[in-house]
Order: sequence, then structure tokens, then C-alpha cells
Amino acid sequence: MAGLCCSPDPEPVADTRGSRTSPDSRDKRMQENNDNAVKTTGQQGESMKSTAGIIVLLIALAFCAGCTSTTVRESPQGDLGAHYESSEHWSPMIGCYEQVSGYVYNAGTMPADNVVLHFTLVNIKTGTIRDSKSVFAGSILPKDSRTYETVLDGECMDVYRVDFSFGK
Repeated sequence: MAGLCCSPDPEPVADTRGSRTSPDSRDKRMQENNDNAVKTTGQQGESMKSTAGIIVLLIALAFCAGCTSTTVRESPQGDLGAHYESSEHWSPMIGCYEQVSGYVYNAGTMPADNVVLHFTLVNIKTGTIRDSKSVFAGSILPKDSRTYETVLDGECMDVYRVDFSFGK
């Protein structure tokens, strides 16, 4: 019986099944089978990595949907004014939140003492207050300003607006 390889067998060896195959041919076939198994396993591993990456990306996009909106507002009240920017964010530690940052300024000719800024996160659909923070800016001299930053806690599935007022 002829060997399985196309080249002539250098030294036929009796196979236990009665066929004659050279040791080199047998080793070559075993190596090809191993190589094919490694290639298949490697391709499956790469495919699984790609699928896992796509799933993680889709989850991240679902959580961050709407996380890119930014609102800028100017709120003058007498000699005081506040300029603030609010933007939606998400983090794995605290979930969805609204970051508010800006500056408060005194456009008057007299110092403003004990300036307090009140921020309220209001659910647009229901009108309910989700969170509120007060930021103490202290005394502000004429033509001077102070910067501030605060975070308001929100829920990921709701839409909010940030309301502002000066307080004492």
C-alpha cells in the first residue's frame, strides 16, 4: 500500500494497522494536525476577544448616552453675577452626575460679603429636586471674581436642568 504523502517513502515501516508509512510522513501529518489545531484555537481566541471588546464598548455607550451635553448660563443679580457651565458625566464610582463649574463676580463699587451660590438639580419631567448644593464664595471685592466647582448627583435615566440662585 502506498504512503499518504505524495513523495516516495524513503524507508517503509510496517504500521500496526498493516499499512506501510514512513516515520517522516507520520511526523509530518501529526505536525500539520497540531498546527491546524493551534491556528483554530488562536482564531477562536481572537474572535472571543473581539466580541468581548464590542460588548464592553456597547455597554459603555449605553451608560454614557447623553453624557456629552453642556449648558452655559449667565445669571446677573444686582451687582453680583455668576457664569457657570454644567455638563453631564458618568463614572463607575458614583454613577451619573452633573458637574457645575464657573465663576462669580462683583460688578459693583462696594464689596459683597458672605456670597453664597445655590445650585439645584431639577428633574425636567417631574419638576422634583434631585440634589442641591450651596457653595460659599466669601467676600468679593469690586471688579473681582471667584471660581468654583461642585457636583450634583443624578440618576442615569432622567433628564435634568441646573437652577441657580444667590443666597445668604
